[in-house]
Amino acid sequence: MGALDGHVALVTGSTRGIGRAIAELFAAEGAALVVNGRRQDAAEQAAREIGDQVAGSTVIGIGADQSSKAEIEALCRSAADALGPIDVLVNNAAIAPRTAITRVTDEEWDETLLVNLTAPFWYIRELVPGMKQLGHGSILNITSGAGIHGTIGFSSYSAAKGGMNGLSYTLAQELERFGIRTNLLAAGADTDMMRQLPKEIFNPETAAMPSVEANARTALRLVVDESLNGQCFQVGQEAELPPIG
Repeated sequence: MGALDGHVALVTGSTRGIGRAIAELFAAEGAALVVNGRRQDAAEQAAREIGDQVAGSTVIGIGADQSSKAEIEALCRSAADALGPIDVLVNNAAIAPRTAITRVTDEEWDETLLVNLTAPFWYIRELVPGMKQLGHGSILNITSGAGIHGTIGFSSYSAAKGGMNGLSYTLAQELERFGIRTNLLAAGADTDMMRQLPKEIFNPETAAMPSVEANARTALRLVVDESLNGQCFQVGQEAELPPIG
């Protein structure tokens, strides 16, 4: 028996990196899984690879541009038609342009907030009615320390993640009476996004970063532990949580 047997999960931005590790673990734990990437071919390839890796799993890939409300709504409809109502949502897809504040263009600012904050809102608004009908659901929003304490050169990304934090804490209160929990994971790993940081902030040669698998384990616990709502955990804190089951 897996911790997610009987659940249908959508992990956005799950063709690589932390999102891919979360998707792989969720499939291994029994979830019927929707893998998502910007391109349909990449989403389908990742879904095939995860399906081959996890015997007996049900995995489909659906591409969507995170800046397109129409594509996000279509993704949610297609996923529900294929697998049934989604009751686990992980908002992981993100972009993080590095630009000094005086050089941030209106277009960069708008796109960063659109992908990192507005798109998660669109997913949530689309999927919460189905969760209400089910009487349960789990929303996990992937945030960052940049949204808590800021990071030089990432003003738009920090602002978006700070907004996600506020959104998540509000939803935790608003949706709790419907059996829907909302939590945050302040993720971190040696990924392409982290390697954009200046070496005085992140040096891949010396940094002791958690693995993407450690991020996935923390994500799983936040999703399945029914005692957790309105919580923000950093990777590595999973040992402090009660064991599953």
